[in-house]
Amino acid sequence: MSMVVRVIAPIGRDAELIVDLLQQNGISAETCTDPLCLLGDAPIGPLLIAEEALNTETVRALGEWMRSQPAWSDLPVLILTGSGRETSRTDRLEFERLPLGSPVLLERPIRTATLLSSVRAALRARQRQYEIRDSFIARDAALAELQQQRETLQVVLDNSIVGVMIGRQRGKISYANQAILRLLGYTAEEVAEGGLRWSDINTPEYADVDRRAEEQMRRHGAVDSYHKELRAKDGRRIPFLVGITLIPSKDSGGGSEDMAVFLTDMSRQKQAESALIQSEKLAAVGRLAASISHEINNPLEAVTNILYIVEQTVHDAETRRYMTTAQAELQRVSQIVTHTLRFHRQATNPRALTAEELLEPTLGLHHGRLANSHIEVQLHHCGAQQIVCYEGDIRQVLNNLIGNAIDSMKTGGRLVIRTRDARLWKSNVSGVRITIADTGHGMTQEVRRRIFEPFYTTKGINGTGLGLWISQGIVEKHHGLLQVRSRLTVENGTVFSLFLPSAFLSAEEVLVN
Repeated sequence: MSMVVRVIAPIGRDAELIVDLLQQNGISAETCTDPLCLLGDAPIGPLLIAEEALNTETVRALGEWMRSQPAWSDLPVLILTGSGRETSRTDRLEFERLPLGSPVLLERPIRTATLLSSVRAALRARQRQYEIRDSFIARDAALAELQQQRETLQVVLDNSIVGVMIGRQRGKISYANQAILRLLGYTAEEVAEGGLRWSDINTPEYADVDRRAEEQMRRHGAVDSYHKELRAKDGRRIPFLVGITLIPSKDSGGGSEDMAVFLTDMSRQKQAESALIQSEKLAAVGRLAASISHEINNPLEAVTNILYIVEQTVHDAETRRYMTTAQAELQRVSQIVTHTLRFHRQATNPRALTAEELLEPTLGLHHGRLANSHIEVQLHHCGAQQIVCYEGDIRQVLNNLIGNAIDSMKTGGRLVIRTRDARLWKSNVSGVRITIADTGHGMTQEVRRRIFEPFYTTKGINGTGLGLWISQGIVEKHHGLLQVRSRLTVENGTVFSLFLPSAFLSAEEVLVN
């Protein structure tokens, strides 16, 4: 970098002689009659000024210019003093009080070597100042680029679907991106304040898995992905696919290092896997039911034919009565087998029926159980509006609801069934509401929440957990509504409310309504 030494010496030929001397020794120099010559964008070299040029106006202008300079700049000023007389201590103090930084005083007459040495020293000092400026500029540019990269990385992390957490092993978590904060229910402020630790989110069931991961991380610096659950702030367990890598630190002193943990939410995948398992179970149940029903049908037909032949040869009234009862029971078994074979089959044509027509045959199927369990039945029909439905499916729903009510009253009780014309106030759809109420043992809130889940049962080995789940599906297929209320107070009991629209609506009609 080439810098020019400005020389201000207004009297005589001092300025001209000094410039010639400096130029002859390879130093760029020029005369300057006004301090304003310092203004400009080019690098500014040292200032060599004669004492007699330091009038009030010049000092003020130079002082203002030097105060406006950046922190790295300290313009070297050399003052030629003496003017043929010796500079006193008082004069030196006066010069040092000038607002010109820390000037170097050179007494005249001055030796050529001293002048050249002082000017070169001033040039080197000024050169170092510009090098410091350049290093500041490079540093600021690097910091700006680093800040830009950090902001970009932050945007990527905050909008990533993968959760990222950083922290000391078995210690505090120092960083967590928005994806994982949303899932776990914590805030960035809680993390920044040091209020979140690994122990807050780890679950004890996965302690052995975490221990093996730590051993692998110590050996290799990273961990193969593995599955585990983390505990959210509200206590929920969330499944994740976890990956871990160590972040090397030179100043760790052999102690615990930071580790970066990458977390992929597996909730939807787990739900899909669970749904697939349930689907496979149902398919297996359907295949088994169809196989058993098919095998039962053959001997049933044979027994039915034999009973018919025997009935033709028997004339005793009591025996014929027994034969009729046996045929009726066989017919019931045949109907059950038919329903089992149609476990997943759709009825072909819906038909119009009243609630009474649906209920009476269903209650007839449970006549024996009701009597043996000492259950009083109260049946109330209010309204005769018909509903269009798949008869067999709706009877299956009613059969399941009534059967469950009987199961809940082992030592007797009261079964109250009411039917009436109704209308859904939200959609203004008209239809029929059937309520089935019992005085059984009732249900807890947890049981009520899960009763429509497949394979969930409170009957132990005596239940399959499919009845209410299938019933719910049938009601939804009819665009109806199945609700439940239950209590465990002094007057225990459960009430199922079944609403069925009077017309069998299509999916498009339901959306319109």
